[in-house]
Amino acid sequence: MIENREEEALVLSAQRGDRDAFAQLYEATVERVYRYLLHRLGEPADAEDVTAEVFMQAMKALPSYKSRGTPLIAWLFRIAHNQAVNYMKKRARRKELPLIETVAAYEGPEEEVLDQVSLGEVVQAMGALTDLQRQVLNLRFAADLSIAEVATVMSRKEGAVKFLQYSALRALRRVWSQQEAGSHGR
Repeated sequence: MIENREEEALVLSAQRGDRDAFAQLYEATVERVYRYLLHRLGEPADAEDVTAEVFMQAMKALPSYKSRGTPLIAWLFRIAHNQAVNYMKKRARRKELPLIETVAAYEGPEEEVLDQVSLGEVVQAMGALTDLQRQVLNLRFAADLSIAEVATVMSRKEGAVKFLQYSALRALRRVWSQQEAGSHGR
């Protein structure tokens, strides 16, 4: 994790064209952006593609970036959110669906298959949430942001973020309870 002053110095250097400075910023943030997108999109290949788009967009827009006391990661998550929305719109027009079924054909360790099935169940359950609820959970748990950081990224008050997180987790519990009840009733 980069300290605020170090981040500011790297941003200024990157804005002046220093590719090494941008590379350091990339290395410090790419994993969090990828995890956020993976939880938003559900497919590793999609998350990788959109993560690359996020950083290409960030590189183009970096000269106009102004921190205003907000960490760079907040700016990157806004770009990631927009890129994910655009990607999902394109995917919906093409009528593509995630290939969660490929997990069943995987011939590897059971734990890896179970992890993928669990991810598929989480992605499916999160489909029942509102966009704001999904965004809060993705930022909090996939991107590992604090309540304060999520509030900054979403331009909301911390209390609103806490409420959205609470309501999202309650909704997920309801969905999982219904799924479990449905699977026992078969």
